[in-house]
Amino acid sequence: MWRWLLLLLPACSPAIPIGNELAATADSDPSPAVAPPPGAPPAAAPTTLPTTALATTASTSSLVATTTPSSVASSGPPAVEGPCPDDMVDVGVACIDRYEAPNVPGEKPLLMQSALDGDAWCRARGKRLCREVEWVRACMGKRGYNFPYGAKWKKGVCNDDKTWRPPRWAALRSHPSDAARRETERLDQSEPSGARTGCVSPDGVFDLTGNVAEWVVRTEDNETNYDHVVKGCYWARCFRPPHTPSCDYVNFAHQGVEASYEMGFRCCRDLEREGQQGGE
Repeated sequence: MWRWLLLLLPACSPAIPIGNELAATADSDPSPAVAPPPGAPPAAAPTTLPTTALATTASTSSLVATTTPSSVASSGPPAVEGPCPDDMVDVGVACIDRYEAPNVPGEKPLLMQSALDGDAWCRARGKRLCREVEWVRACMGKRGYNFPYGAKWKKGVCNDDKTWRPPRWAALRSHPSDAARRETERLDQSEPSGARTGCVSPDGVFDLTGNVAEWVVRTEDNETNYDHVVKGCYWARCFRPPHTPSCDYVNFAHQGVEASYEMGFRCCRDLEREGQQGGE
């Protein structure tokens, strides 16, 4: 049902400002998200690309993560009793982290993350980056709601309606640097995970829409040849055209090697079966 998406014409550049950032295009020169590092591998093209999707925004958190996945300490996979570890939720198709990374209630989510950062961070903990179909199932629930909490958008339930702050793209492009860190901190309007107690799915997964946008592995035909897309919008909605941050909203304009101030992620894991190891 996440295929019920409208087409937003993709930008000509490999990465474009998204969400409310597009509202400033008439008065300023909005630069794209931070450019991929030199030598980054190109994204593989899908075999078919017939469906439509909306370009949304990505999120990142107030914990501006300048660490690379290789430098992030791993505590190893958590103990598993049942289909999912204690810090994850069984959503039928996979285990998914209850909160955005670092998956700790009361802590702000990681910011300025690429999809590759997220996948490495998750794998260091015996998990992996969520697949698009898993993320959508966690967001829509069994009833197929377009928002984690119900069928219609409600102002104030999730952290998704704050005033957009125009980014200083030159500073963000210098990531990782002190200038990029300071600019990300200035732009950050994320909130501690779980702070919006109503922003939770029936399964118990928090902040799937709003707060920070989340990288996922693309599994749907989203009019892109990139391997990853961004879900969930962020703290300043995903306007232009004026769409609310719904479960089916997708930003397909960025390569997985890119990072931007509002981009984060959460981890998933295969459901545990008897005699089977999870994680892949």
